[in-house]
Amino acid sequence: MPMPESADLYEILQVHPAAQSEVIEAAYRRLAELNDPAHSPASDAVSRLSEINGAYGVLSDPQRRADYDQQRTGAVVGNGGELGGDAVVHDVVRAKSFQLVDDDGEIRAEMSLDFAGNPTLFMNDRDGQRRFEIYQGSDGEQQMIFNDQNGNVRLFAGESDAGTPMFYMADSSDNRRFTVHQQDDGSQWLLFKDQSNAIRLLIGEGSEGSPILCTTDSAGNLRFAVRQIDNGSQRLEFRDCNGKERLFVGESNIGTPMFYMNDSAGNRRFQIVQEDDGSQTLAFGDKHDNFRLVVGEDGTPMFYMNDRNGNLRFAVYQLNDGSQRVMILDRNGNLVNIMDENS
Repeated sequence: MPMPESADLYEILQVHPAAQSEVIEAAYRRLAELNDPAHSPASDAVSRLSEINGAYGVLSDPQRRADYDQQRTGAVVGNGGELGGDAVVHDVVRAKSFQLVDDDGEIRAEMSLDFAGNPTLFMNDRDGQRRFEIYQGSDGEQQMIFNDQNGNVRLFAGESDAGTPMFYMADSSDNRRFTVHQQDDGSQWLLFKDQSNAIRLLIGEGSEGSPILCTTDSAGNLRFAVRQIDNGSQRLEFRDCNGKERLFVGESNIGTPMFYMNDSAGNRRFQIVQEDDGSQTLAFGDKHDNFRLVVGEDGTPMFYMNDRNGNLRFAVYQLNDGSQRVMILDRNGNLVNIMDENS
């Protein structure tokens, strides 16, 4: 990896020129994770990661770092250098650290303050892999990371590239399975993904800031959704594997409560709805989308049944005087029998 020439390598890794190798490694791991093109939405993530890798390639090698330090010191203060004869080299204040070392001399845990006063805590396993880390960056953001034995991030809590809160968990293949994060506009999202990295459950806010919850199947089809639409009304929907709506609870087009169920062909089989005058109607339909049984109001209580051709065959309703009437008709619509309460 070529050594970057346009910027100071220590500035690229955000460490002091006298930083210990462990501090440089910790800074590198943090910046590499933040700028990983697989996770970062930033347009310059690839070039930024390349710059970080180049800087770490030099500063992690003792000989290359010594050569670079000699070159860098000469360029800054040597013989008048670029800053002139009045350039001053400030005293170096070493970072403070506390380390736990095992019987083999390997660092297993460390708590430290870098040269900017930022705290860092990390723990390694017996193979030297970083398994847990908490640190604070130069801009004040905090991050907590758990890694597995292969060095893959399995849990992250901190800030996204946009500076908003973020928490996620990943599987052994580095697929993010659970994520909670805040968008730039302040809205929050909770996501569950399967092993194929497909979203299976989402809880958050829609484009207008309204709440939404939805689940999908392994093929990506929406199966269940609860959401609030622009006018403030709520709706609950169930869909089948073909994306067809099978159950709905919410408001009708006129803003009244409504519940219905459809069959696989999209025919309305059961419905409860409130009309704009406040009356309620319950209806059962057949596979031809014809209502076969209706219970409701037409100013007064009523109940009727139709045949498959839509012909009224049986009706019970209330007359204006409050009495009830029962009617039976044949398939041709002819009255067969009528019974009144007072007859």
